[in-house]
Amino acid sequence: MKLYIAEKPSLGKGIAEYLPGQKSKGNGFIQCGSDVVTWCFGHIFEQEEPDFYTPDTVPVTPKGKKKWRFEELPIFPGQWKRRPKDDAKAQIKVIRDLLKKASVVVNAGDPDREGQLLVDEVLEELGWKGKTERIWLAALDEQSVKKALANLKNNAEYQNLRNSAEARSRADWLTGMNLTRAYTLRNSGSGVVSVGRVQTPTLALVVARDEKIERFKPKDFYVPRIATGFWSAWEKRDELVDAEGYLTDKAIADGLVTKAKASGTATVIGYESSEKKQQAPLGYSLAELQKVCSAKLGLSAQQVLDAAQELYETHKCATYPRTDCRYLPEEQHGEAGRVLSGLAKLGFTDLTKDADASQKSAIWNTGKVTAHHAIIPTGSMQGSLSGAAAKVFELIVRSYLAQFYPPYVFRATKVVLDCAGEAWKATANVPVKPGWKAVYGMEVSGEDGEEDVQTIPVLKKGQVLPITGADVQSKQTKPPARFTDGTLIEAMSNIHKIVDDPEAKAKLKETSGLGTEATRANTLETLVNRGFIERKGKQILSTSAGRAVVKALPKELIDPVLTARWEDALGAIASGTVTLEKFESLQRSFVEKMIETAKKTTLAIGEARKPVGGKGGRKAGGKGPGCSACKKATVALKTKKGSVFFKCEGCQSCWWPDKQDEKKLGTKWEAR
Repeated sequence: MKLYIAEKPSLGKGIAEYLPGQKSKGNGFIQCGSDVVTWCFGHIFEQEEPDFYTPDTVPVTPKGKKKWRFEELPIFPGQWKRRPKDDAKAQIKVIRDLLKKASVVVNAGDPDREGQLLVDEVLEELGWKGKTERIWLAALDEQSVKKALANLKNNAEYQNLRNSAEARSRADWLTGMNLTRAYTLRNSGSGVVSVGRVQTPTLALVVARDEKIERFKPKDFYVPRIATGFWSAWEKRDELVDAEGYLTDKAIADGLVTKAKASGTATVIGYESSEKKQQAPLGYSLAELQKVCSAKLGLSAQQVLDAAQELYETHKCATYPRTDCRYLPEEQHGEAGRVLSGLAKLGFTDLTKDADASQKSAIWNTGKVTAHHAIIPTGSMQGSLSGAAAKVFELIVRSYLAQFYPPYVFRATKVVLDCAGEAWKATANVPVKPGWKAVYGMEVSGEDGEEDVQTIPVLKKGQVLPITGADVQSKQTKPPARFTDGTLIEAMSNIHKIVDDPEAKAKLKETSGLGTEATRANTLETLVNRGFIERKGKQILSTSAGRAVVKALPKELIDPVLTARWEDALGAIASGTVTLEKFESLQRSFVEKMIETAKKTTLAIGEARKPVGGKGGRKAGGKGPGCSACKKATVALKTKKGSVFFKCEGCQSCWWPDKQDEKKLGTKWEAR
């Protein structure tokens, strides 16, 4: 019997659908002729808790947990142990019983390092020693599944990938469990100081951006212009602008315009005009899709991931979403006609009729495909779409269809004029043929900037033009924008853009980011749930508790460069150039160093209360308890459903009353 073990039920059912033989459902599995498909529910085994590795002599709290003490730190497992999750024990028994009958097992985890480990660890814990194969599924449509079933690999080929995921798991455990305990023990406040190798540097990004905005002081600057049938702006001279390149002296700006008016004419000293072509943007990685959906649809990173996962698992209309790649393998180009035909049947006829399946854009590049290719439609669908999933799918479809449209053609013109001894420049980018932009209605999702569409006539050097107008535009510098889900995900995946060190920047640009495509959305939700960041509309802001954490922790724990380099090491483990043991040894040394640093640290951070869900509330009357984060007064509010919560008038954090609040106030809080 060949036993397929899938990462989750939906994946298992997707495989079973295309296996030969009569289908019959059992308790936690599907019989498919002589083969059987069963599944996990994500990780069904987890790392043991720190208490498992500490002596039984450690004092116990009233809740039955061992007390946190510096005497036990650092906690380094002599031999790593896993335990079954409580809600997975029944399914573990199903898998154990099926393994006894199996002759071959197929690892059907998701096509990434975490999916590899997820099934491998089940086989390890249950003592499987037999033949094991691997199925690599990037999509769940019929053609993709049948192709993957016909190309099973030896699971041993993925051992390094499994080790990479194991290294990530152990590093997170060593850092999170040890340093959370260490810094919480040094906290004089009531809150747990949660520390994580990805979440803490991510929090630091938000805090740094917020503080930069708050320190920002707007600066007035001026842009002199002249009109000669089109507008030209003054070309800056270093001696007249400040160190940042701004002309801040209004008198100088007015003087330049006055001189230009008095001159009466301008002479063409430079003229360039040519048609240029722009290829369609590459396909979507998860980070790029999250960025676009945040800007265009107002969706959170988690909402986008959930929608994309639904498209992949439930409707089978899009490929695997947790990808960091924006390219497609050239070998897949032959399927373009089938996919376009399928999209036409799904209602995209207006766009597919002008698509040329034989066209090859820059997206087709096998050499740049990583573990997964870009997110694209499969050309088929099960069920119907609605809500966020429908909107996200349309973006994915348009991105794919754009690859089969001709380039966008525009005329780029640049003119340099001499007027009163000063240089003045005008540019214009005028659309000629919409090409792939027709797929987007001339609006490109995720593209920055706008077209400069002023008309500039054909000119010749030496040509004299009359001055028909002149003015000074008054402008003001703006602070950087607050992070949104999309821009924060982008910052996490492009850490190199904020790194100054040239060597580190080059290395990070090549391979690294903060976290992975699969984990970034969850990292943001974790920070929100712990009260370290909050959402206001599309914006993400740090709370007072979040700022206090960043201020208290050492640079090594908040510096995204170091964390991104850990991702480099995990990639090296996956490629076989670094061993799991070497990486873990370095992590243990790092944790030891950080614990010593923690012993010299003093914190005063209040408990991060559970944020209130839903949209706003209204006053319920009365004052609440003092805020544990900033000690200021709170007001009691209630949601539309009548549940009471507290909102701080200082840091604006919100939380539900708990037994401690009720005991302190001597009353049950009820809406009035």
